[in-house]
Amino acid sequence: MLPSLSRRTVAALSIAAFCLVAAVLAAWAEILTGAVTRPGPISFSSWSSTVPGVALAVAGAVLALRLPRHAVTWILLAGGLTTALNGLGAAYAGYSITHHGGALPLTAPAFYAGARLGPFMNLVPVLVLLFFPDGRLPSARWRRPAWLSLGGTGFAVLVFLAVPWHIVEPGEEWPGLDVAFVRLPDEVWRVLFGVAPVLIAVTLVVSVAAFVARFRGADRVRRAQLRWMLLAGLLNVVLLAAPLVADWLPDDAVFVAAIVALAAAVLIAVGRYRLYDIDPVLGWTLVYGALAAAVVGIDVTIFAGMSALVEEPAAAVLAAGVVAVLYGPLRTWIQKKVGGVLRGEPYDVVSALARRLEESAGPEELLLAVATAVASAFRSPFVRVELDRPSGGVVAVEHGTRRDDGVVVLPFAYRDVEIGRLTLVPRAGTRLAEADQRLLADVVRQAAAAVRATALTEELQQSRERLVGGVEEERRRLRRDLHDGLGPTLAAAALKVEAAGNLMDRDPALAREALGQVRGDLSTVLNDVRRLVHDLRPPALDQFGLAGALRQAAERFGEGTVAIVVSTAGDLTGLPAAAEVAAYRIGCEAMVNVTRHARAARCEVRLTATGGTLEVEIVDDGRGLRTGEGVGVGLLAMRERAEELGGRCTVTGGATGTRVHAVLPLAVPA
Repeated sequence: MLPSLSRRTVAALSIAAFCLVAAVLAAWAEILTGAVTRPGPISFSSWSSTVPGVALAVAGAVLALRLPRHAVTWILLAGGLTTALNGLGAAYAGYSITHHGGALPLTAPAFYAGARLGPFMNLVPVLVLLFFPDGRLPSARWRRPAWLSLGGTGFAVLVFLAVPWHIVEPGEEWPGLDVAFVRLPDEVWRVLFGVAPVLIAVTLVVSVAAFVARFRGADRVRRAQLRWMLLAGLLNVVLLAAPLVADWLPDDAVFVAAIVALAAAVLIAVGRYRLYDIDPVLGWTLVYGALAAAVVGIDVTIFAGMSALVEEPAAAVLAAGVVAVLYGPLRTWIQKKVGGVLRGEPYDVVSALARRLEESAGPEELLLAVATAVASAFRSPFVRVELDRPSGGVVAVEHGTRRDDGVVVLPFAYRDVEIGRLTLVPRAGTRLAEADQRLLADVVRQAAAAVRATALTEELQQSRERLVGGVEEERRRLRRDLHDGLGPTLAAAALKVEAAGNLMDRDPALAREALGQVRGDLSTVLNDVRRLVHDLRPPALDQFGLAGALRQAAERFGEGTVAIVVSTAGDLTGLPAAAEVAAYRIGCEAMVNVTRHARAARCEVRLTATGGTLEVEIVDDGRGLRTGEGVGVGLLAMRERAEELGGRCTVTGGATGTRVHAVLPLAVPA
C-alpha cells in the first residue's frame, strides 16, 4: 500500500506525468506530420523541447517525493512544464497547419506556445543558481542583486513573448504570434529586443557570482552539493561551445544534453549529495576541459601567425610542434591548480575526523574512525593504523583492500614518543604530495592524542579498579595479621604474665621462665609490627630522606656487581608523603630490574625537584629493550604508581641502555 502523499507531491507527480504524455503526443504528431515544411517559428524538432522538459519535470517530481516544499523542486517542474508545452505546441500546430489548414481545435494557442515559450528556459539556470542547493536566496547582501537579476530576466522573457514577430524575423508576418494588447512603436520594440539578450547575460553573471560566493563560504557538506552544479555548469559550457569547434554536432542534441545534465546534477546534489564521488569526475573535467581550451587557443593563434609567414602545410607542422612542446607542462600546471582547488580545506578533513572521533568509544573504534576519515579525505584504497599500547602489544585496524605498491608509512608520536604508524596507499595514478603528507601528519597527530588519551583512560580505569582491589586486599591482610597474629600473641603474653604473677611466691624459677616466654612473644610481635610499618611506609624515608633511602637501597641492590649512583637537584625537603613513597618504590623497582635483567655495568638514579614536580630518572648502559619484549609486572607497577598521583612514567630503550622517566606532581590532586 502506497503511503499518503501531500497535495504538493501529487501536483508535482501530475506535472511530470503530463510532460511524459506531452512528449509522447508531440512525437506522434511529428510522425503524422512527416517530412513537410512547417512554418518558420515552429520549424524546430519538438523532441529538443519535450526531452529536456521531461528530464526537468521528472527530476522535480523525484525531489518532490522527499522535498515537496523545496524551491528548486518547483523551479524544475515549472521549467519542465513550460518546455514540454513548447515542444507539444510546436508539433501539434505543425500537424494542424500542414495537414488541416489550421482547422484543428486550439491551433492558435499551440502555435503561440511553440513559437514563444522557448525563452522561458532562460529563467531555469538563473533561478537554479540563485536558489541551489537549499532553496533560499544567498546571504542578505546578495538579495537585492538577486531580485534585480530575476527582474531583468523576467523582463527579457516578457519582451520575447510580446515582441512583434516581424521584429524577430524581418519580412515575416504571423498574426497569431502578436499580442494585441501590447502596442509600442517598432523603434521601441527593436531597442527592447536588442536589450533583452544583454539583460539575460548580465543577470546570469549575477547568478554565477552569487553561486561562487556561496561556494566559497560553504561548509564541507554544502560544498559537496555545489560541486555537482559546478560539474553541470562546466558540461553546459563545453556542450554549448562544442558546435563552434565541431560544426557537425546538431544544436538540438547539444541543448538536450546540457539540460539533462543540469537536471541530473540538481537531482543528485539536492536529493542525495553523496550518491557518487564527484571529485575525480569534476577534477578531470576541469583539467582536460581547460587543457583542451588552452591547446585549441594556442593552436589557432600559432596557426594563424605561421600562416601569415609561411605556407599552410608548414604552418600546420610548426603549430603542432609548438603545441606538443607546451602540452606536458601546461597539463601539469592545470592539474596542480585544479588539485589545489578540489582538495578541500584542511578544516574539512579535521572537522570530519572530529565528528567521527566524538561518535567513537574505544581505541579500536577511534583507530577505525581515523582510517576511514583518512581514506575518505585522500581517496585511498587502503589505510592501516597501528597503535602501540602502553602495556605492550599493538592494536591495528585496516580500511580497504590491502595493497603493497606505492605504500607510504608515516609514524606519529604523542608527547615526543612514537606511539604508532599510519600506512597509506595513494589512489591509483597519483602520489601523495608533500603538502598532503604535512596535512595528514597534522591530522593523525591530533587523532593520535585522542586515541592515546582514550587508551590511557581505559587503562587508568583498570588501574583504579586494581588499586581499589589492592587496597581492600591490603586491609584484609592487615586485619588478618592483627587478628590472627598480633592478637593471639598478645593475649597469650597477657595470660603468661598473669600466671607468672601467681607463681612468683610459690615457684620463682617457674615464674621467671614464664616471663622469658613473654619476652620472646613480645619480640615476635615487635618484628611483626616493624614489618607492617615498613610495608605502609619504608622507615628509611623518615630516617634518611628520599635521597638517602635510595642510596641505601642502591648499595643493597648493587652488591658490587652494578655501580649505582644517586644524584639530586633541587630542594627535596618537605616532599609530600605520597610522592616520596611513589618515587622510592619506582626507583627501587627500576634498580631491581637493572641488577636482574639489564646486564649493566653502571646505573644512574637522578632526582630533580622543580616547578611543582618531582622527576625520577633511572638510566643504565645495559642490553636495552628487545623488539616485541613484553612489559613485566614491575614496569606496570611503576606506571600505575605514577598515574595514581596524576603523573606519568615511561620506559624507553634501544639496542643499548634503558631509561625510566617518571614525573610526579608534588601537589597531589584530591
